[in-house]
Amino acid sequence: MSAATSEFSRNSLGVNANSLPNLVGTWRLASYEARASSGEIRYPLGQHVVGQLFYDANGNMSAHVMRIDRPTFASDDSGAGTDAEVRAAFEGHTSYFGSYTIDTSARTVTHHVRGASYPNWMGHDHIRYYRIDGSHLVLSSPPILFQGESLEYILTWEQI
Repeated sequence: MSAATSEFSRNSLGVNANSLPNLVGTWRLASYEARASSGEIRYPLGQHVVGQLFYDANGNMSAHVMRIDRPTFASDDSGAGTDAEVRAAFEGHTSYFGSYTIDTSARTVTHHVRGASYPNWMGHDHIRYYRIDGSHLVLSSPPILFQGESLEYILTWEQI
């Protein structure tokens, strides 16, 4: 681990005020978009999304993003959804949780995924470039393959 990298779980406070951005707290999703290599902006879950991001001082995190217009199931029995209902619920929501580390020299926060709505993410690291703009946190991804296209995801969060 480089001197510029901090693993929050290594200390009791989790924050080094001299060098680390203060990500600790709860953040509400302000915008979620994806940029294609052509520069075109896409909205993977539509333009009406909600989400919450949480970082604690011990190095734990969780992220949830979903369409606000996801259709409800016809049944109140969550195990009785039709294939179409289950697919729409899965495709309209993404979440994961785990721990995180910050690399100030690269201006990245790495999410070490322990559990996720998309099982292929479990056990993997998600690197996000960070920028803090007042009460907003902007996280962007390196290019990620989605439906055969390479997209950069940009999520803007507002501290609450």
